[in-house]
Amino acid sequence: MKANSGQERPDLRDVDLETKAAPSQDRARTTFEKILTVTGELLGEVGFERLSTNMICKHAGITPPALYRYFPNKYAILHELGERLTSAQEKIVTSWVEEGGLEKNSLEETIQSFMTLITRINEQNRAFVGGLWVIRVIRVTPRLKGVRVASRDNYAAPAFERLRDAYPELPEERVRLITRLLTDVIYAAAELAIDEPQDEAEIILHTSIMVASYYEKMQEFLGRG
Repeated sequence: MKANSGQERPDLRDVDLETKAAPSQDRARTTFEKILTVTGELLGEVGFERLSTNMICKHAGITPPALYRYFPNKYAILHELGERLTSAQEKIVTSWVEEGGLEKNSLEETIQSFMTLITRINEQNRAFVGGLWVIRVIRVTPRLKGVRVASRDNYAAPAFERLRDAYPELPEERVRLITRLLTDVIYAAAELAIDEPQDEAEIILHTSIMVASYYEKMQEFLGRG
């Protein structure tokens, strides 16, 4: 039997991830946003394991009851941050598709287009308060992985719709699988750039070459039985 460390970890399957109440007054919204901002800042300073609701309250200048009015635990705060960050990422992908990111005239243009997309995603990750740590946490915390899975599916949605319309003769499930694979590679590249920031430019370049090269041949690949 393991010795009790004095700080038992909760069974994350039972941890509530939902906010308790949505702020309706200006003062309440200010408190709500302050909690999120301070949590993002503290993640970068102390990491997830050391982060606690008491620490968040101290740095936010609020009482624990004020925090618990909105969030039942630190996992719920991270869940909210994760959903906000991934929502911002999804908007970048949607805008890129709507701008014609998938509709280029040469391999070189397609490579550059994917480089633009991945660069925008990485810039958003860095601009979001505590964004790099938020991504790390939702990647490794089992209870929060649902945020990542949902985001990955939403990443793929606009590309799937565009490709489905472009290739109506192909089975939808085949197009869906291909777009999931493409977006998973891009998602993985963005995460790798977080862990290896010194190689970010190379990661973006080589990922874009791989994805663009495959995309250029996609109709041929999809047509194989």
